[in-house]
Amino acid sequence: MWIAPSRHAEIGNWTDARWKELTFSLEDDWDTAIEIFEDRIKYRYLNAIQVLQDDDTEHYLAHKQRRFGFAMMALACLLIETLAQFYEGLEDSDEARTKLSLNNTDFYVRFLTERSFVLKSAFDDRKALAFYRTIRCGILHQAETKEGSTIRFFDDRDYSDKPFDLLTDGVSLRIYWAEFHRLVKREFDAYCTHLKANNLPDLRDNFKRKMNFICRVEGGGVE
Repeated sequence: MWIAPSRHAEIGNWTDARWKELTFSLEDDWDTAIEIFEDRIKYRYLNAIQVLQDDDTEHYLAHKQRRFGFAMMALACLLIETLAQFYEGLEDSDEARTKLSLNNTDFYVRFLTERSFVLKSAFDDRKALAFYRTIRCGILHQAETKEGSTIRFFDDRDYSDKPFDLLTDGVSLRIYWAEFHRLVKREFDAYCTHLKANNLPDLRDNFKRKMNFICRVEGGGVE
């Protein structure tokens, strides 16, 4: 099973067979495992977002019109959910009910406000719930934002480092997608840094468990 393109031309693609060859008896195996993960996430999400962002900028310079913010936010929402599952070692978000005794809403909110490394600096419970309900669920279930939430881009005249504003109704957000993408990218980088450093309890075990699910390792979990 193909997992992702490898950054190494001589390898071609990472496969489940390559993952299953790892014994994790040496740190070199962990280096390879994390590299497989990095290549997978960059190929599926971050590189795709960058292509959209570059094209959006080119289109804006020619036509003074933005057009790909919604698609980039959809990918960002998928990436956030993927990272939340990796941090906890879950096969999918529904497993949070049995493993963590959390429903999908609480699982997502807890990740944004507590379990994340970088995102929690921007979210409290109210903002996280607004993001989950009006952005994440709206985009992934209805292909639109809900309530009064919107997605926009700061231009050079009013640029800010804010990823979003909570609107006065208390349940809606105005997302600034360029800065929000930078925030999510920093979250991914922080996670990879901690995986490489092996400086947090359970992080590597949970990572390995999630990758075992992806690669259909018999029995799943951590051996």
